[in-house]
Amino acid sequence: MAAHTDLSTERAAAPPPPVSDSLDPYIPSAGKPWDARRVAHLYRRLGYGATHDQIQQGLQMTPSALVDLLLDTAAALPAPTPPYWADWDSEDYAPFGFDKTEEHRREMRHRWMTDMLGEGVRAKMAFFWHNHFVTKLIIYGCNAYLWRYYLLLHEKALGNFRDFVVEMGKNPAMLVFLNGNLNVVGNPNENYARELMELFTMGENNGYTQQDVVEMARALTGWTASFNDCTPAAFDPARFDNSDKTIFGVTDNFDPDGAHLHIFSARANEVSHFIAGKIYRHYVHQEETPAVIAGLAETFRDNDWELLPMLKQLFKSEHFFEQDFLNAKLKSPVETFIPVLKMAGVTNPAGIPPEWWNDITFWIQKLGQEFFIPPNVAGWQEHRSWINESTLTARWNYATIATYFLSQDPQLQENLRTIAKALTNNSKDPAVVTAAMVDYFTGQTLEPLYLQAATAYFKSGVPENYFTGGIWSLDFGQAPGQIINLLQYLVRMPEFQLT
Repeated sequence: MAAHTDLSTERAAAPPPPVSDSLDPYIPSAGKPWDARRVAHLYRRLGYGATHDQIQQGLQMTPSALVDLLLDTAAALPAPTPPYWADWDSEDYAPFGFDKTEEHRREMRHRWMTDMLGEGVRAKMAFFWHNHFVTKLIIYGCNAYLWRYYLLLHEKALGNFRDFVVEMGKNPAMLVFLNGNLNVVGNPNENYARELMELFTMGENNGYTQQDVVEMARALTGWTASFNDCTPAAFDPARFDNSDKTIFGVTDNFDPDGAHLHIFSARANEVSHFIAGKIYRHYVHQEETPAVIAGLAETFRDNDWELLPMLKQLFKSEHFFEQDFLNAKLKSPVETFIPVLKMAGVTNPAGIPPEWWNDITFWIQKLGQEFFIPPNVAGWQEHRSWINESTLTARWNYATIATYFLSQDPQLQENLRTIAKALTNNSKDPAVVTAAMVDYFTGQTLEPLYLQAATAYFKSGVPENYFTGGIWSLDFGQAPGQIINLLQYLVRMPEFQLT
């Protein structure tokens, strides 16, 4: 007995096993099972959460097969359909004034959130690139440019990154935002050249010099975009510096496309590590694992800058499914709300009332994330930057409003009842139902004290003898309202802020 006790003590005191840095495909095991939490983890990180049915379907697949399904489906989506105003210029808007301009911008915000709630994976990847290739609508100001930018983010979200960078360099929103439209022979503007290397491809002070910036700016001359008139971007040979430039020690008469491509051939290691690291920090954890980044970067280079092989390697890996990464990131403002509707079983995202999206947009902005207007060229810094003394209480109010929407839709209320029945085998025990719904909406188990408090919120408004006497069940008329009441408690908890 003594030996057994000593052994138990040693085991209890032993540190947890180290986090695997393996990019080999995840193989479920007793210690690392393919369970509902890991399926939900994949859906939360790749998109904006999963319905109960999607989780159950995922459990019937292998992890690798589910990753293939989600990424291949997203990559195969057609390009977004242009709105009727996609090519409107300033003259088209003149008869209508600013109200029509703002109506179309609101339409684009609603459209993106609808896709976040619906297909999810591509919408999230495009939003990641929005925070990488940053532009600000209040600078370029033209809705036709907004559409071209939105379209490019979605068309290239899961495609070839090198092609993506080349096309971004001639996108009118980017040309105006970083002064590429002012970059002319004899008077080069360095803004875009600097950010192209520092923020978009290589990382700050990572393989380039100030002289490279100067020479890159000369190579990028020639493109125009008149945002005042809202006319299409165009290349004007008369504005191009048609002479030799020396970039990264290579002298040639680089043009805009050639200069972009030269970055990928001359600085492949810098580009691959920088982009792999940024994707990792956004989708997995804020602290990079060097061996994982190195492996992803190699895959990126070996596949000629195609994003999909690298993404599949990451999301299929042993590393991604480690317990330490489940619920290890702070939710962005968008992630605080969209998954609530998703997990409540919204089946027709296009049917969400516009006033709901208007309210959501308002609160997302209050929490520091305004669509098409990141704070600066470096974008939102994410993770801990999302929460401070003022935004924390705003998060509570914001998420409470999110649960209020559920109470306004009878179908969503019935969805909650159906989910609770499925998760608990139609249990009549309020503690069992509470624990199951907490796990479903947060992916975590509350400590006993907080679970007891959560159960009290769930039971609130129903006489105690209904529970003790066996009168209450999930068929009870108030049951959906009880689940919503529970959610209003959960959204104020630290656990809910994690994804």
